[in-house]
Amino acid sequence: MHIVDRLKRLLGTDKASMQVENGFAANQERPEPASGPKLNLGCGFDIRDGWINIDLHARHQPDMVADVTDLKELDDNFAAYALAQDILEHIHRERCSTALREWNRVLQHGGLLEVRVPDVIALAELMKRPDRQAPSDQATLLQCMFGTQNYLGDYHYNGFTTVSLTTALHDAGFEVEFLGHKDEWLFEAVARKVTHNPPDAVLRIESDMAFLRQAYRQTLGREPDDSGTDYFRQLLSEGTPREAVLSALREAKKAEVSGAGV
Repeated sequence: MHIVDRLKRLLGTDKASMQVENGFAANQERPEPASGPKLNLGCGFDIRDGWINIDLHARHQPDMVADVTDLKELDDNFAAYALAQDILEHIHRERCSTALREWNRVLQHGGLLEVRVPDVIALAELMKRPDRQAPSDQATLLQCMFGTQNYLGDYHYNGFTTVSLTTALHDAGFEVEFLGHKDEWLFEAVARKVTHNPPDAVLRIESDMAFLRQAYRQTLGREPDDSGTDYFRQLLSEGTPREAVLSALREAKKAEVSGAGV
């Protein structure tokens, strides 16, 4: 379905069960989850009975200590429901697609993903309101946009709009069935898995050198040159995500095709 058609559906122009609230679209009711395993992704201290609580930090005492973008302990098509509240904005922007596709991988066909993320347009509108001009209010809203930044990982790498959120979910193999707001500035979306769309396998290669070789072959159709190898290995060692390297190689491929060279 084209993005314009998807937004029309979300805006309620072709389905009576939709409504518009504060300039964005929402279903009147959330879809009911099917029975089966439920994942609480990036749970923090929100430990839920009857769920598989997953977090990167053992101090939160989750059921599983894991990176939610690489749930290697879980099989494909494992869960019926996945909850990701206030987590996607903490993932590097280049890696958001990987995260959504990993959650797609572990969900059953027809399974539901619920996400809660900041709405940057709503936050900007709140910042402009006359009743939100006190310095303390502005500081709170800026914290909502960029994170509290009290500890490692407590930073927002990303924010979302109606278009960017629905597009990201669609590209990861989901169809949005509910879109609403919480506290005026948080999107709450529930999307159903309609296609199996796991992350690119090249991202899971163990060593950076092996990743670079395969990324060059897959993207540019050749072995990496020495200068490219040194450059990208340095970036990777500094924490640049592999997804950013793939993006750079794809841009290089576009330049080659257009005749601009690399």
